[in-house]
Amino acid sequence: MKENRHWRISDFVEELNKVFDNQHVHINTVDGWFKRLEKSSIHYINRTMETKEKIYDDLDLKIAIFIKKRRGEKWALSAISRDLPNHFELRPFPVKEDKPAPHVDDIESIKKQISEEVRKTYEELAASQIEELKNQYKQLITSLPKPPSIEEKKNQSFQAMVIQRKIESSLEEEANQAWSKLPDDQRLKRIGFFRKDIDLEKKDKFVRDYINENFLDRLKNEMELDK
Repeated sequence: MKENRHWRISDFVEELNKVFDNQHVHINTVDGWFKRLEKSSIHYINRTMETKEKIYDDLDLKIAIFIKKRRGEKWALSAISRDLPNHFELRPFPVKEDKPAPHVDDIESIKKQISEEVRKTYEELAASQIEELKNQYKQLITSLPKPPSIEEKKNQSFQAMVIQRKIESSLEEEANQAWSKLPDDQRLKRIGFFRKDIDLEKKDKFVRDYINENFLDRLKNEMELDK
């Protein structure tokens, strides 16, 4: 029969990380899981007799593995806690012996002790939640696409210039053809009394206007974008 193993929290978390190929699960995160289970009276962690230090065993390891997998599947901790009794024979809490009611003089001391316990629990849970947020942030950063390299940027700029020149050249040719079909009185200007010649200034403006008016639609078509 296999002997049940026991770990302190640091060694326990190290053992858990080994199961997941050394994926880093922070000690505060794991500690927060089991504090939550104890706070909800779902599962108890054994303590040493002398110092009351928490000692984790193979059952706790199985539960931690289960929680880690469920968290990876985006389960909420509350849902995981409710589901645990369906998979494990959870450890009950030790039966407390009846103690005499506290003396009136001890009430203030008890209030201070409770306040201190509440403060510690809050700080521990806050640390656990911060660590989880950090892990989620790291995962988000890792999943973002990498920025283009300098070489890729140069190539993109070159491709953009090629496309721009291609479109301008095509539109310029179309503009010249459209200009040539205009009536003479729109294309020519009188030079002296007996001769007419092409109005180059007017033609240049016609070509520029034609390119400017049609460039955006032609670019969308070239890039296969919806108009």
